[in-house]
Amino acid sequence: MEPADAGRRPLDVMCDEIVERYHAALHRSLPRIRDELVHLDATGTSPALVALRTAFAELAELIESHLAKEENLLFPALEALANAERTGGTRPPLPFVTVLHPIRLLEAEHVRIELALDRLRELVLAVTEPDTLSAAWHQCMADLSRLDDNLREHHRTENEHLFPHALELERRVP
Repeated sequence: MEPADAGRRPLDVMCDEIVERYHAALHRSLPRIRDELVHLDATGTSPALVALRTAFAELAELIESHLAKEENLLFPALEALANAERTGGTRPPLPFVTVLHPIRLLEAEHVRIELALDRLRELVLAVTEPDTLSAAWHQCMADLSRLDDNLREHHRTENEHLFPHALELERRVP
C-alpha cells in the first residue's frame, strides 16, 4: 500500500488491502515462526531460548487477538460506513457509538505489540552459541526480522492513514 495514495482510496478498499497484504502475511508467519522456535534446541533446555519462545507466544497471542478485532469488528464497520457514503445512505448501525472507540483501543494495542517486539529483540540478543550457529536459527531470525518490519509498517499504515480516514468518513456520513 502506497501511503501517498492511501487517502484517495475508498476506506473499504484500504481495509481489504491491509487484510490482503499485512494480515495474510501475519497469519502465515506466526505459526511458522512458532514452529521454528520449537524446533531450535530440541535436545536441550536453553533458558534464553525458553524465554524467547515464551515471549513470542505472548506476542503471537496479542497479534492474533488484534487481527481478530480488526477483521471482525472494525473493518466490517468501516466497510459499512464506506458503502453508506457511496450509496448516499445514512449511518448504518454499528456495534459501537463511534469508530473512535475501537480505533483508540487498536492504537493502544499497536503500542503494546511494538513494546513486545522490542522485548523479543532483547531476548534474541541473550541467546548464545551454539544455538545461534545453526541454519535454522538464522532462518528463524530472518523470519522474526520480517515480522517486525511487517508489523511496524502495518501499524504506521493504520495509524497514519486508515484511522484518520475512518474518523473523517464517520464525520461525513449522517
